[in-house]
Amino acid sequence: MYSAFARIYDAWQRIYGTEYAILVAPRVNQRLRHHVGRPRRLLDLGCGTGTHALLQCHGGTEVIGLDISPAMVKQARNRAKHEGKPVQFVIGDMRSLDIEQSVDAVTCLYASLNHLLGPGDLSQVFRKVSQHLRPGGVFVFDLNSRVAFETLWRTPITERGRDFTLHRRFEVSGTVTTMHLDIEHAGLEPAKEILVARWFEADSVRSDLEAAGLNVESVTHFNPFPGVPGDKLKELWTVTCPSL
Repeated sequence: MYSAFARIYDAWQRIYGTEYAILVAPRVNQRLRHHVGRPRRLLDLGCGTGTHALLQCHGGTEVIGLDISPAMVKQARNRAKHEGKPVQFVIGDMRSLDIEQSVDAVTCLYASLNHLLGPGDLSQVFRKVSQHLRPGGVFVFDLNSRVAFETLWRTPITERGRDFTLHRRFEVSGTVTTMHLDIEHAGLEPAKEILVARWFEADSVRSDLEAAGLNVESVTHFNPFPGVPGDKLKELWTVTCPSL
């Protein structure tokens, strides 16, 4: 997952202007400050190329970024070295998360949780988050909504950057959408990649969170997609671990 796509991912984000992590950062930071102040230790799940984790690395916050894609983690480590930031980026599956330490905050952006397809995968991640959050800690994550899936990922799309062309087409089966990517990148062989994602009913997400012992503080909707109508394309969830 996200192997060939990793090499153009950041440039693809910039086609639409501000990178998503930068766009959503004020919303995330407000929620972090409200619940834990400045986190001493923050874990970013599905960290991708590291944009959000690197943004959080200031003010003494220790940041750990985890992603299942070696190609994405390689990009993130290169960015951290280039920016001179001591973020620890590790390859791992959030479903079997075990960093052997507790954290003040967990984040999971870029709709990474929408890629969890197996029965019980989402609830397993929530249990792992609950095990790693200190009492009173906060978990902030986003999801692409059903509206987003039905609005954005139906018709084939061709997107062009300075040195790449990306063709995307979609197959839909119930709650699951399969995205077929054809990537043309200057100086490199053309590549193909398949990404699969699904949408979740909000009531089901809430139930899984509560079963993991987490408290839902808020769910808000917003639209980060330029030129796309509607305000319910993204869900931003704020969840806390009960204090002792």
